[in-house]
Amino acid sequence: MRLTMNLSELCIKIKLFVKNLNLFPSVPPSTDEHDLKNQRISTRLFILLLVISLTILLLYNSLVTITQTVYINSPSLHEYSSYYSSYPQTLSCACTQISISYETFIKIKYSFHQVCSSFLVTQQWIDYLATFRTNSTTHLDDFRLVSTSMFEGLSSFCYLVTATIRNRLSQFYTTRYVSGTVTPMKVLYSQAQAFTSQFILSTTNDFRLSLITIRNATKSNALLSGQFTNYYLLGSERSYSHAASIVSKYNDCDCGSSSQCAYQSRIYINSSDLVSLYVSGMYTGCFLVEALLQSDLRCFYNGTCIDDVKSYFMSHLSIDSEPLHLSLLVRFTANSTIEQLLDQLMVEQWNDSTQYENYYNACNPSICTYTVETKNGTVYIVTTIIGLLGGLITVLKLIVPRAVMLLRRKKQARTLNTSKNTDSSM
Repeated sequence: MRLTMNLSELCIKIKLFVKNLNLFPSVPPSTDEHDLKNQRISTRLFILLLVISLTILLLYNSLVTITQTVYINSPSLHEYSSYYSSYPQTLSCACTQISISYETFIKIKYSFHQVCSSFLVTQQWIDYLATFRTNSTTHLDDFRLVSTSMFEGLSSFCYLVTATIRNRLSQFYTTRYVSGTVTPMKVLYSQAQAFTSQFILSTTNDFRLSLITIRNATKSNALLSGQFTNYYLLGSERSYSHAASIVSKYNDCDCGSSSQCAYQSRIYINSSDLVSLYVSGMYTGCFLVEALLQSDLRCFYNGTCIDDVKSYFMSHLSIDSEPLHLSLLVRFTANSTIEQLLDQLMVEQWNDSTQYENYYNACNPSICTYTVETKNGTVYIVTTIIGLLGGLITVLKLIVPRAVMLLRRKKQARTLNTSKNTDSSM
């Protein structure tokens, strides 16, 4: 019973407090009931508008989505990879070094056709071929006479492609890769692959063009072969100034009309026209280089064929003449011509690799940024509302009392006019 009375009294006190609550008392306090009512109405309206405004601000700051920029200082590659997997579209890292040489992150390796590391291009083999006694045959196209020059040419081609690739690769490695921001891994791999492919293509085409130019110049100038394989001279001595030159023919092909006339290399029986051995895959023609380009190395993949060729030379070969290995062929075949080998720079296989870690370390990003769509945090919301609360209260205190006074004055005026009109009509 006592508790019920206390609650009733408390409710009455709260009701009276709310009813008489006045946040806009005049100075000195007014006793005019009209003014007091204005002040109480202003208080209630002020509190209502303040609550509504705070609620709107709270909801807006809680529900609105904002774009937040996050900064990371000097991230490691592992950290960068983690951030990139989460924010691939917005992550950006500025490089401290924007120009990086290809050599830093691109490595190109290659393996030549095995002939360039075989006995066939060694000086011992060439010297061995040169020991053949020239008085054993009168045929200038005998393999034993032209083989020295042919394998010297093959050795020179190996040296030339090696020097070409090394020089071009040195130039390639000094090329600079320019990027103001870190290039993502997949993009860099793709670009590096394109750079490497372009390097291989341009190096191959330039070498092929140079070789074609030399061949065309030789053909157009109608040069006399040093081995007299395109023309031969009639006379007791080849040095006679008035010796007659006779064009050579290979089968039905005339060296006067084509520089590429050739037929299979052969070894004759002494000075007769009888052929003792045809050397498989090797050709003899108007020009040794043209014949060499049409030749292939099939004989030198076969130990028996090599022994058959060696049997026609008198001296002893001091080096191992191990046959070429079919198992080492990747791009080419045993029947691939020397020209086909040169068209690919005699390279069996290209291997390129991109080392992204080296690129990233050279780029050395000092700061990375990414943006995220998020909601405002509790601290931000509270801080924002507190910051706006003072201004909101000030504005409401200025506007509400004047608005209430103005509205009530207009209402009072309308009431008086209505009363006068009623009295006049009566």
